[in-house]
Formats: sequence, structure tokens, C-alpha cells
Amino acid sequence: MRRALGVAVVGLLLAPAVSIAQRPAETPLQGFGLSGSLRGSYWSSSRELDDGQHFFGSALWLKAAPRLGERLSILAEGWVRNEELFHADATRGELREAYLEIGWGPLDLRVGKQIVAWGRADRINPTDNLSPKDFTLLVPEDDDQRLGTPAVKATYHLPWVSVTGLWLPKFEPHTIPLQRVPGVTLIERVPDQTVGQWGLKLEQTGGAVDWSLSYFDGFDPVPDFAIDRVTLTSLDLVLRHNRIRVIGADAATTLGRFGLRGEAAFTFTEDLDGTNPRVKNPFFFMVVGGDRTFFEYLNVNLQYLFRYVVRHRSPVDVPDGVARGVATEEALVANELDEVQHGASLRVSHKWLNETLEAEIGTILSFTRLDFLVRPKVTYALTDRWKVVLGADIFRGQRRSFFGRLRDNSAVYTEVRWSF
Repeated sequence: MRRALGVAVVGLLLAPAVSIAQRPAETPLQGFGLSGSLRGSYWSSSRELDDGQHFFGSALWLKAAPRLGERLSILAEGWVRNEELFHADATRGELREAYLEIGWGPLDLRVGKQIVAWGRADRINPTDNLSPKDFTLLVPEDDDQRLGTPAVKATYHLPWVSVTGLWLPKFEPHTIPLQRVPGVTLIERVPDQTVGQWGLKLEQTGGAVDWSLSYFDGFDPVPDFAIDRVTLTSLDLVLRHNRIRVIGADAATTLGRFGLRGEAAFTFTEDLDGTNPRVKNPFFFMVVGGDRTFFEYLNVNLQYLFRYVVRHRSPVDVPDGVARGVATEEALVANELDEVQHGASLRVSHKWLNETLEAEIGTILSFTRLDFLVRPKVTYALTDRWKVVLGADIFRGQRRSFFGRLRDNSAVYTEVRWSF
């Protein structure tokens, strides 16, 4: 199986490359608004913090976006995937989005399951709290980890600004990798589905500076840990998603050949006093930086990261041993081990061969504990429809650090994709 896959990949790499700068001819399926891709992949490790290795997977992604009128359209997108070939029980599917969009004068209305992504910073967005992500999915692109949630979104366009209101009647949490320890049971409790969430956003685009102010009142997609029951041989932990309120802002502009951007958010949790070890403390998170393109295709993107936890309490100070261990794990998952954190992200990319070959390397480094993530990736478009991706995720740092706890998820991967 592995040898056959290797031969196929080598064969594809030897095929003549054509420029993807030109738009491919529209197929009959695309004329009806239907597009998608077939994907085959190999991952050397899972993203589950387990000992799983060598995953050969396949996936079918489909998207339908027919226009029903000048300002009336629908969109549906989803996938069916199997990350362990020849294991039928590993097959699963997901409807990522399915919504109706209507435009009426200055009002745009979108109703249905949808992905809502806020923020202007590069890939690290403090205001992005509305749609869930599955961080365990074996996909090369971070955006493919996003999942939709039922929502009603209304945007009213004024001459110089737009106002967006959002109502989410159902809460969907993130799927995050958690260490499975013998004798420890994890029970996730999702909030009452009848209790809605809402957001409001004021945004200006098209001027010298694009900016927005936002507010979100809903539930935390990252759980808090609480001890439910302790015996001599077992420990039951409850994962609760408590309510949060987030005030955010972002801005972006250009200065010559430089693109500048910034984003910040203050998150109020249910533990405003910082005395409840079962609930995260309020925190401030900021990202500022910019990018510049050198020559024709070399792009360098650098950002500074700052995080401050209000009334921080170190889990080391928790007197009970079991409670201390739980508090430490929660602080690791929530990235609240330290009161103040400084860090940086760097992403460098370049294109060659008429934009058919693209390579990038991205890294995130925490100056506080010196833990980091490095992600090299090479993408080669053999034709307008065939593409090969080679990459790696490398997590390093001490075990008691945000990226260090994920070191078992380090992996190399490859994906072959045919788009239609």
C-alpha cells in the first residue's frame, strides 16, 4: 500500500506543470455552482495526543453554491472522510455550511449553518470565538478545521460603516486534543441549547484604514476542568463551557509596501475575581504586526503576541495534589500558566515556476517558556486540477508549556488533491 502510494506521488511530481495564474475552464458542474475535490493523504501521527501512527486517508469535499437570483443564493458545503483506509468505522461526514443568503437594499441576511470568522491578524485571532474548530482533523490547511454552527446573521450597510448582528441559537464547542490517562474519565457537558449567543460588530472597509469593533456574549469553546468524583483508583473530570463576554477590535492598513494589522480582545469570564480554580480568569490578548513582499513573490509576515491573565493564580499554589494536577492541565489547555506572556509568529513564503510551486515556513514562539511550533509546507500544482502538498507540524518545549504538551502530535504529511 505504502509503496503504491509512493510510486503514484512520484509519478505525479514528474508530470508537466502548467500555470495556475490562468483560471481553468468552467466545467458543467461548476456552471451549476457545484465544485469539490478528492483527496488522498498520509500522516505519520494523529492529532489526538495518543500513540497512533501512520494514517492513510481519503476524503471527498463538495460545495454547492447556485445563484437563485441577483441577490438570492444558497450555499452548502461538507465532506466525507476516512482517516484510516480499510476501516469502515473510521468513516465520518460533516455538513460544514448550509445557509440561505438574501440581499434587500442595504440589508444582507444569512440564515442557516455557517462559519463566522472574525479578526484581521494573520492566523492568530483573539476575536475569533464564534464558530467551532476541530483541531484533531488531519488536514494541511487551518481553515479546513473550521465547522459551521446554526446562526442568523444580518448586516446593514451605511454609507461609511456596516453594522452586523449575529444570533447563534446553538452552541458548538471546539474539538481539542486531550491526553487520555488511565483511570481518568472525561465528561463534556455542553450548555443548554435553548440559551442563545449573540454578537455585534461595527466595521469600516475600503478606506485608508479598515477596522472593526466587536462584542460577543456566548459560551467559551475551550472547556474549563472541574473534579466531579475522586476514588482511590479513578478520577472523573467534567469539561464545562462557561459563559464569556468578549470586547474586541482590529485594524489593517498599508504603508508603502508594508501591510500593517492589529487585533486585540478582552475576555470576561465567569470568574471575574480570579478565585475559582474551576473557571478561567479574565484575560487580554493582543496581536500586532505586518508583512512585506520582497522582489515579486517573497513574503515575510511578522507578528508580536501579548497575553495578560487578570488576577492570575499559579496552579502550583493549589494545596491539594489532585486538584493541583487538574488545575495545571486546565492552565496548559487554556494557555494560562503564566500571568504575562510575550511571543512572536513568523511566516515566510515564496512562489516559483509561474506560481505553481509555493513553499512557506511558519513558526510561533513563546518567549516566556521557549516552547514553539514550526510548520514547513510545500505546495505544487501539477495542473489546474491536480495538487500535491508536503509538510510537517513540529511541536517542541517542556511538557509544562502550551506547545510542549502537544509534542506527541508532531507529524509529517503529504496530500494529493484533485479539484473539480
